[in-house]
Amino acid sequence: MADQASILEQLEAVSRAFKTQLPERGREIERQWSAVRKQPDDLDLLEGLYRLTHNLAGAGGTFGFSQITDVAREVTEPLRITLKERKVGLSDAEQASLDARVKLLTELCIHPTLDTEANIPPAKPLFPELPATLHSLTKLVYLLSECTEDVSGLVENLQNLGARVGLFESVKSLGNAILETPPAAVLVNSPADEELLTFDLPETVIRPPMIMLSESDDFDSRLSAVRAGMEGFFVKPIDASAVLNLVDSLRPREEASPFRVLIVDDDQSQAEYASIVLEQAGITTRVIHDPTEVLEQLAEFNPELLLFDVYMPQCSGIELAKIVRQMDNYVGVPIIFLSVERERIRQLEALQTGADDFLTKPIRPKELVSSVMIRAWRARTLRWLMVRDSLTGLFNHAVIMERLNNSFALAQRQNSHLSVAMIDLDHFKRINDNYGHSTGDRVLIGFSRLLRERLRESDVVGRYGGEEFLVVLPDTTLEHAELVIEAVRTAFAKTSFTANGALFSVTLSAGIAGFPRSGSASGLLDAADIALYKAKEQGRNRTITAAPQP
Repeated sequence: MADQASILEQLEAVSRAFKTQLPERGREIERQWSAVRKQPDDLDLLEGLYRLTHNLAGAGGTFGFSQITDVAREVTEPLRITLKERKVGLSDAEQASLDARVKLLTELCIHPTLDTEANIPPAKPLFPELPATLHSLTKLVYLLSECTEDVSGLVENLQNLGARVGLFESVKSLGNAILETPPAAVLVNSPADEELLTFDLPETVIRPPMIMLSESDDFDSRLSAVRAGMEGFFVKPIDASAVLNLVDSLRPREEASPFRVLIVDDDQSQAEYASIVLEQAGITTRVIHDPTEVLEQLAEFNPELLLFDVYMPQCSGIELAKIVRQMDNYVGVPIIFLSVERERIRQLEALQTGADDFLTKPIRPKELVSSVMIRAWRARTLRWLMVRDSLTGLFNHAVIMERLNNSFALAQRQNSHLSVAMIDLDHFKRINDNYGHSTGDRVLIGFSRLLRERLRESDVVGRYGGEEFLVVLPDTTLEHAELVIEAVRTAFAKTSFTANGALFSVTLSAGIAGFPRSGSASGLLDAADIALYKAKEQGRNRTITAAPQP
């Protein structure tokens, strides 16, 4: 996200540039109108005048010149009707009516005056800037306990599952830590004393979610926790996996990369303003003014949302949306139209092309950001669901196999190492039989979390089926892969789960194979599977590396 001071400077610069350009825009409209009056039957000249006034109608209000917007709309509307109906020129009455409005619009542009201070870029940011380190802190939890020995086992379990834990014995030290480095959540070892949990935090600091860890499960204990501001309640013994799942649901989800929005608008000032507003909200944008460049930018920029001006020369936003919707790769990419059009029936006609929203110029920054955020989140979520296992959040079988094939092809081209691990949870059927399927699901979710936290971002992890998992490790030798998977196996064996008030643990077996020992993607998978079978034969809870192929 760009620096706030820099963003405000950019907004002010765009506003100044727009005001500076207004006199020339006014004179250009005057020249175009003069040409139209000489040749009132020339629809191309009318089209040019419509484009000039249409752009002013949209941008004027955005930069604080609402009177220019109002008059530009009065000029634009009769021109739009004439062009839509393909009438042969303007009547004498229409010319006379437009003449007065064009003269007024020209005068307002040549001698521009701000109607109100409301649209001048504010002294404070339009949108609060999130801490740059927020994403890296989502695994950090604080634990408040007067006796640290009571929670040593829980701390170890949380760490095994990838969380970073800060342990505090007093509210004061906890409060100071929150000020310095905010956590994803605070776990409180009972009792839940309301006075004990009184934090003197500045108004600018958001209080992190609080979760109670209690000895008892009675009504009074839960009521006390609620009154102390707790958002979660767990009864000992504590299931660390369940706690971290709740933490995930309480904190805002942070994506590893910002949304990407492609803006297509022939009005440079309007496009730049929209870009700056979105960039301030943490969204990456790319602006083009020529709609014929869209196909190239779709492939290069891979946008997650498209922002189109409805009226542009060469190709309208509606025509552009139809072109995009004809391409299989971009059928699901959200499209938002920007236009001065206010009549809902016409907006709905535009939306029938497959667009997702219609925003009316002048652009209201918060409305623009909200519309983009909502639709980009939805699109990203839908894409995520299409490739993920619904329970664990890991890649599903089809996708992990596709990633394996892609990784193998890349390793072949680059003559680099590639390792693959097949992992199976030992005696998993017994867990479902003894404790129930809901407990089994919690074990699968906990192990999936451990894999995500212990492996690199470049590693690919998927649920192969049931309690089997496939891990693809690019640029990794067999020796290093064995160290990585062994660390996962050891950490998981030390992790405790709860069922019916009792603690239990689960182990895993793993088989590892690598390229170039195996000469194909399917060969890699078969070799890892054979190694996994040997690990089970030898007593489970171990990692076996595949032997070299003859």
